[in-house]
Amino acid sequence: GDLGAIISAIDKFGDYYPMYKCGDEKGLILETLVKDANPKHVVELGTFLGYSAVRMNSQLQKGAQFITVEAKPENADVARSIIEYAGFGDQVTLLKGRLAKDALPDVSKILNGSSADFVFLDHFKDCYLPDLKAMEQLGIVGKGSVIVADNVLYPGAPGFLEYVSDSSRYDTRLIPAKFEYDQKWKPDWTPQDDAISVSVFL
Repeated sequence: GDLGAIISAIDKFGDYYPMYKCGDEKGLILETLVKDANPKHVVELGTFLGYSAVRMNSQLQKGAQFITVEAKPENADVARSIIEYAGFGDQVTLLKGRLAKDALPDVSKILNGSSADFVFLDHFKDCYLPDLKAMEQLGIVGKGSVIVADNVLYPGAPGFLEYVSDSSRYDTRLIPAKFEYDQKWKPDWTPQDDAISVSVFL
């Protein structure tokens, strides 16, 4: 499929029907981060409808492995259709119907001893920190792994930013961006300040 048309269609749909997606501003940031990292193994927690998965896969080299986890089966089914339409079905493994904490052991098995070069967190914000710690324990996160997390300022992910900022195990920076869930139907709504965190496991 036409990647630009797919992304534009989802963005347009989001203007009329509120939905969770990283949006165009953050999407471009995410694409740049993936391109710069040039990862062979990518893990995404929070597929939703596949918006960020398509954007990230557009920057991957042929043969890269992409594993994404979505708790809601109905979302995962739509995401699978969009990912396949975009032409990335063969390189994406989608685990559906389980929370990330329950799916992570299978993620580790699929990686087969490798660590993820790039991890994107955009699922339940309360789960960022415990899921990151679980990935450390399972070896999904290893030396050089790049951990990218959305919405770390607004609405925020309890304890996560403090953990990756204060720990000597991570080198962390923030990329400012507006919150993507733009509530245009509210007369007094103004875009909220947010950020994407980028943490390298040392």
